[in-house]
Amino acid sequence: MRAGLRVIAIFIALTLIPIPAASADDTMATAATLTDGATSSGSVDKDGDTTDWWKIEAWTGDSVSLSVSTCCHGTFDGYDGQMGIYDSAGNELTSTSFANDGTRNIAATATSHDWYFFRIKAVPDGWFSSQFDYDVTPQLQTGSRDTDDDGFTDNNDDCDDTPGDSTSDRNGCPDSDGDGYSDPSSGWSVTQGADAFPSDNTQWHDSDGDDFGDNPAPATNPDGCPDFYGHSTQDRNGCTDTDADGWSDPDPTSLWSDTPWYISDGADAFFQDNTQWHDTDSDSFGDNWADMSWGVLRNGTGIGEFVENATQPDFCPAEWGNSTEDRFGCVDSDGDGWSNPDMNWTYDPVPCQSDETHCADAFPNDPTQWADRDLDGFGDNPLGTNPDAFPDNPTQWLDTDGDGYGDNTASDAWQADNFSDEPTQWADLDGDGYGDNLSGSEPDSCVNRIGSSHHDRFGCPDSDGDGYSNADGNWLAHPSGFGDAFPDEITQWHDVDGDGFGDNQELGAWQSDSCVATFGKSYRDRWGCPDTDGDGSSNAQPELGWLANPFGEADAFINDPTQWEDIDGDGFGDNQAAGATSPDRCKETPGTSREDRHGCTDSDNDGYSDMGDRFPYDPSQWADSDGDGFGDNSFGHQPDSCPFEEVSLGVSLIDRLGCPDIDRDGYSDPDETWLANPEGDADSFPKNRLQWADQDGDGYGDNNMGSLRDDCPTEAGTSSIDLQGCPDSNSDGFSDSYGTINAHISLMSENPSSSIFTFLPPIIIFILTFLFVTALREEDGGEVLE
Repeated sequence: MRAGLRVIAIFIALTLIPIPAASADDTMATAATLTDGATSSGSVDKDGDTTDWWKIEAWTGDSVSLSVSTCCHGTFDGYDGQMGIYDSAGNELTSTSFANDGTRNIAATATSHDWYFFRIKAVPDGWFSSQFDYDVTPQLQTGSRDTDDDGFTDNNDDCDDTPGDSTSDRNGCPDSDGDGYSDPSSGWSVTQGADAFPSDNTQWHDSDGDDFGDNPAPATNPDGCPDFYGHSTQDRNGCTDTDADGWSDPDPTSLWSDTPWYISDGADAFFQDNTQWHDTDSDSFGDNWADMSWGVLRNGTGIGEFVENATQPDFCPAEWGNSTEDRFGCVDSDGDGWSNPDMNWTYDPVPCQSDETHCADAFPNDPTQWADRDLDGFGDNPLGTNPDAFPDNPTQWLDTDGDGYGDNTASDAWQADNFSDEPTQWADLDGDGYGDNLSGSEPDSCVNRIGSSHHDRFGCPDSDGDGYSNADGNWLAHPSGFGDAFPDEITQWHDVDGDGFGDNQELGAWQSDSCVATFGKSYRDRWGCPDTDGDGSSNAQPELGWLANPFGEADAFINDPTQWEDIDGDGFGDNQAAGATSPDRCKETPGTSREDRHGCTDSDNDGYSDMGDRFPYDPSQWADSDGDGFGDNSFGHQPDSCPFEEVSLGVSLIDRLGCPDIDRDGYSDPDETWLANPEGDADSFPKNRLQWADQDGDGYGDNNMGSLRDDCPTEAGTSSIDLQGCPDSNSDGFSDSYGTINAHISLMSENPSSSIFTFLPPIIIFILTFLFVTALREEDGGEVLE
């Protein structure tokens, strides 16, 4: 009963709760604003405020995610609710229903920049109130946002706030011409990759910055040299145009473009001249002209155009030509610069000299001549072929000697020369080629005598034909005069020092004097230089670079007439002739030997050559008569004490050097003057290689090896069994120190009959047997034997 009343009371209390008025978020139009990441709260119930609307701003691609927590259902009944997300037109994007307390998530993706609405609603589910509280927390996921709605998410859009459809250099930026490259802007320049041609959809890059696009034709204004700046516009765009006439420079090696570009392709034939660009006949003269009168014949031909001050216009533009003097670019067969005559252009000296017309080549096949004003067939050019020495005299043309008189001696000629090769001479009575005019060139000094001399005087006799005249009573020989000092030698004529050797130093000249100004009679090394000893070799002249042999060719022994050369420079002359001073027996090897022979190698400098010195590196020894390796000089190093003994007997090395040593132990055999040890130092055992000394004189050697070793080297003795050479008083072969008992024991094994110990065992056995028998008898009570 009490429980029923309690329920009724609660119901009445609930029905008396006032219903709140509707808030401002009950409709989309009045929806409250949610803040990204911030929690907002509200409450709804089925009988009053059933619905709440919220809104949040989102951009295309954003994920609008809402976390909604509800609580506090009624005592007698739970609650049902619904929530959903809507676009600004009221279209439901997603929704879900729920009941009871808990946290739920709901999300939708924004399809444009707009407000997106969240609705939460209490749904009636029984008699009692369906009221609940809620918290909503929005979260915008912006990883796929496209702020400017141009189809590129902000993460991939280089212009987030500006719509655009560029895709090549940047994504999503304005692209006016629609070629995929964005328009330049304050933060994005052409050098960074923007469209260099924003109004031309066929071009976008300009690598060299010359305002011509990199794309080839049919793109607009394609750059013929995309990697190199250029301003050509006529034959191709954007290539080097040195003279700025619009025509690009030739590029035969593809230096500026991908393929070669030749003049034949349209390149500028005159890339350093802005008045010319085409050369139809390829003769290096341009088609353009500067004389307006030429237009009558040239206009309409398609060849060239009038250009003020055009450089070297081609007078014959359709025909290759190389003329440059009278007119440009016409045929010039001989290449002298003057064009060949033709029917409109001839050679006529009168108009040519007056107004420079009709100046064609008078000699079209002679490159050295082109004019002939006296029309005698010889050209006016004095440096050319067959030049006219008299260009205004048709009867003369040659003047060999240049004296103003012509070589033509015909009867009708005037200005004739009777001596055409010499302007200062005209007569030669003796016919030797030298003129008789003494004031003229090369006057004949012997007018009435034929001669060929021409050095000292002209036209006189010259026996050897060297150009120097023979001496005569009025013309003395050199050095007294100027005549030929050697009238019969064609290569010599002067002799300044008068020593009989000529001064001419030319290759092949006869006996050229090497000391031209110094008298001398040398002839071996050089001609005509001082030779003190008269052996033919000249004295050295170091100050002039003429050194003595072997450093030079001069006399190495200026005061010795028997010697002059010393090839090895050791001070001994090379002349081996009888009577020559100290001839060098080793001419090509320097040496100081002087005892056995001169000038050979003497390593130890003892005066004997290495080849004659038995001891080439010992200055104190040189001879070894017996050949035992020890020198004969008793005052030298390791002198031979027996210099004449036979080597076959041995060679001593210790007590004395080089004496007989039969046993070859190093100690010499004794002789009358060299006694054996101990009286002397000689070998006491000359036939025993292991012994040589015996200081106690007992016949046993002091060396402790071998069969004759002395065990007591300082005491004489005869022992030979236990020790050798020790005292043996009883002469039993054992040393006194060995002892008598030890000696007899040792003798038992070697000579039993000589030792008392040989008979000792039987005696001992006999005594022991006797004692044993006696002892047995006493034990048996018998009598003791006495």
